[in-house]
Amino acid sequence: MRILHYFLGSHRQGGLNRYAADLAAAQAAAGHRIFGLFPGGSILPRRPCIRRRKMAEGVEYYELLGGVPVPLLEGIRDPGMILNASARRLPDSVLRVFCDRVRPDVLHIHTWMGFPPELLYEMKRRNVRVVFSTHDYFGLCPRVNFIDDTGELCVAPDNGKCSRCNRHAPGARYLALRNWGGAMKFKVLLKPLRHLRRRRTAAEPETAIRDYAALRKYYRELLTNCDKIHFNSGVSAAVYRRFLPEVTGRVIPIVHRGIADRREVRRIGNGKVRLCFIGSAAPYKGLPMLLNALRQLRERGIVNWQLNVWGTDGTDRSIDMEQVKYRGSFSPKDQSRVWKEADLLIVPSIWWETFGFVVVEALAAGLPVLCSDMVGAQILLEPDMVYHDGAGLSEALTRLLSAPELLEQVSRNICLRPEFETMSGHVEVMDEFYHSANIG
Repeated sequence: MRILHYFLGSHRQGGLNRYAADLAAAQAAAGHRIFGLFPGGSILPRRPCIRRRKMAEGVEYYELLGGVPVPLLEGIRDPGMILNASARRLPDSVLRVFCDRVRPDVLHIHTWMGFPPELLYEMKRRNVRVVFSTHDYFGLCPRVNFIDDTGELCVAPDNGKCSRCNRHAPGARYLALRNWGGAMKFKVLLKPLRHLRRRRTAAEPETAIRDYAALRKYYRELLTNCDKIHFNSGVSAAVYRRFLPEVTGRVIPIVHRGIADRREVRRIGNGKVRLCFIGSAAPYKGLPMLLNALRQLRERGIVNWQLNVWGTDGTDRSIDMEQVKYRGSFSPKDQSRVWKEADLLIVPSIWWETFGFVVVEALAAGLPVLCSDMVGAQILLEPDMVYHDGAGLSEALTRLLSAPELLEQVSRNICLRPEFETMSGHVEVMDEFYHSANIG
C-alpha cells in the first residue's frame, strides 16, 4: 500500500509529529511505500511548490513551500490570511506532478495547519482514501487548544472571542520566516521580533471583529470531505462531536516507537512520596492548579511529599515552596532516571488534551499516574486515578498521601496488565482501519 502522511515534519517536537513520523517509519518497515509531506517557510516570498527533501527510515519526504502559514500556538490574527490566500494555492501543474509521482492509496492528514486544500480535492478526484487523525483542534480553534488569551478554557468560540484572543497573533510574513528550516538554528534572533510585534499589536485598538466563523466553516468543509476520522482518544472524539455533531469515526489510542515495556513494581517507603510533573509552566498544562492544591495540603498538615517539576526552570512560578524542586528539561535518554526518582506522575491539564504520551511512558515503567479527566490517555488508568477539577485533585492527593501504600498497589496492578501495544501492532490496527468500510 502507498501512504502519504501530511504533518508538520519530523524535525519538530510534540506528540503529533512524533506519532506521525514513527507511524510512517514503522509502515515503511512493514513493507508499505510511504511518503511524508510537511509545510516549510521561507526568507522571501515565493510561488508555492513542492520539493523532494530526503529519504529517512524508508520514508520519502517532501516539503511544501510558499503555502498558507503555519501558526502553531500563535493564533491567526486575520482569517483572510488563509481564506483569501489564492496566491498561496498550489498551481495545478505542481499538484498534478506531485500526485502522479506519489500515487497514494491513502492520504493520512495529522493536522490542518498549513494544509493545501487543493491536495485533498485532487486526492478525492483520484479516489484516494482520506484519513484525518485528531491530534489537535486547529480548524475548530485558531489557537489550537481552546485556551484563550487569559489562560482559561474557551467553551464557546465566536467572532468576538476569537478576535480578542488572536489580536496579538503574528502576520503571514513572520510565520513564514519562523517556519523556515534555517530559523530553527537562530531561534534566539526571532525573540526580539516577537516582542516588537507584540508591542505593536498591543497599541492597536481591540475593537476589530473578524469573521472566524467563516474560517471554521472552511475547515469544517475539509473535515467532512475525509473518508475516515481517527480519534486518538475519547476526549478528542467528544470535542469534535460537540462542535461538529455530524462527524463520526473510530477511537484508536496511539503509541510511539520509544515506548518500551520496562514495568516494575514501585516500592513506597516511609519517606516522602516523590511526586512528578512534566511540562511547561503554561497555565493550560495545569501546574498552577497542582501547586495550589499542594499548598492547600501543606496548610492542612499533609507534608509527606516532594514535587519534582520537569520541563520548566520555574522562572514563572507564582507559588514557591521548599518542597517543590524545578529540575529543568531532560533528554529522552534520561527519561528512565526521571521515572526512577518518582512515585507518582501527575498530569493536571486543564485543556482537552487529545492524548498525552507521557501517561503511556510512565505506565510502561510501572509508575502510577494521576490525571485530569481532560486528558485523552485517561482511558489507560483506573477510574480512581482520574479526577475532575481542582477540588478533585486535592481530594485524590489527600487520599493517596494519607495512605501511600495505595500507590504500591496501583503499581502492582499496572504490572499485571497485558503487554503494551507496540508500534508494529499499531500499524496492523491502522492497516485494518484504512481498509475498513467508510464510517458514518
